[in-house]
Amino acid sequence: MGLKSHMADVLRLERQMELRWLDIVLSSGLIVLPIALGLLAGRLGMGLAVATGALLASNVTLHGSARARMEEIGLITLSLLLACLVGGCLAGGGGWADMGLWGATTLAALIGNFDRIAAIVTGRFIVFVVILTEMARQAHHPHALVVPVMTGGVVAACLISLWAKGSPAAPLPPPSGIGLKAKVRRWGRSCRSLSACQFPLRLSVLMALTLAMDGFWPERHALWAALTVALLCRRQLEPVPIRASQRALGAALGVLLSCLFLFHTPSRGAFILFLAGLGIASMVARRHNYMLYSMVATPLIMVLVGGGRPIGEAILVDRLVSTVAGAVLLVAVNVVVAKMIKIL
Repeated sequence: MGLKSHMADVLRLERQMELRWLDIVLSSGLIVLPIALGLLAGRLGMGLAVATGALLASNVTLHGSARARMEEIGLITLSLLLACLVGGCLAGGGGWADMGLWGATTLAALIGNFDRIAAIVTGRFIVFVVILTEMARQAHHPHALVVPVMTGGVVAACLISLWAKGSPAAPLPPPSGIGLKAKVRRWGRSCRSLSACQFPLRLSVLMALTLAMDGFWPERHALWAALTVALLCRRQLEPVPIRASQRALGAALGVLLSCLFLFHTPSRGAFILFLAGLGIASMVARRHNYMLYSMVATPLIMVLVGGGRPIGEAILVDRLVSTVAGAVLLVAVNVVVAKMIKIL
């Protein structure tokens, strides 16, 4: 694929997805309303935690049948609960916390090879746990985040899954009839094949590299590189993912967008309007282009994980550099693993 066609894919808008404004308002309202109420009540931290849970759960997959929707709610709730518990335990930072985060994400990637349900739960867990670990490290009482984050996540998953009118996704797979022992044996065999375990291998190496950056330079906010890896490293191996370019460009534009607002402490009204605009824009952009979504989601996630505090120039630059570093490392590791598979 040439550079011109690659950039065309990066900038391409998905026009097939129908835009339903009721769904957009519902999803963004579940993020903005808790922040507004928390700000007015003097409990901004709790409002941000509820909004974070709602943001993470707002990507719930829609299904046609009521049973499939309830199963989907259960799966996303399980991913969020596990991520909350692990993230709270790793809130202290430092080398041991980084090693714990590496171990948790690597183990999740390996477990995801068990079957499709495990892949869904662990895939979400990997993204959730990196975001919640960063948020817990910024909080004064990290263990107190579990209840508000879970509240926002469960409410958002239930309301969006039950009320949204989007096109239903493929149903969850029915029981295959394969016994547990047979699944375990199949899973064990997959761990001995490079092509079958390339995703856990890539994720493990990438998380080790990005978390090593965080360990060597803890003041440089390098955990953002690990978040980039968690978001972009997919089970299907693609040497130069379109999303890596979209993420890097979107983050750069998001930093520029953040510069317009986050250097100073805004008034309550301006803060709420800014978040409302980001919430609505992120839900619209998610349906059409990942670069645009990254652009508006970057300042939104910065506000959520940063506790609503003003963000200085150094932090913005650090997070931009970390995002680009994570994307570059992803491409490099993908290329190396793809060549190893061809050779072996």
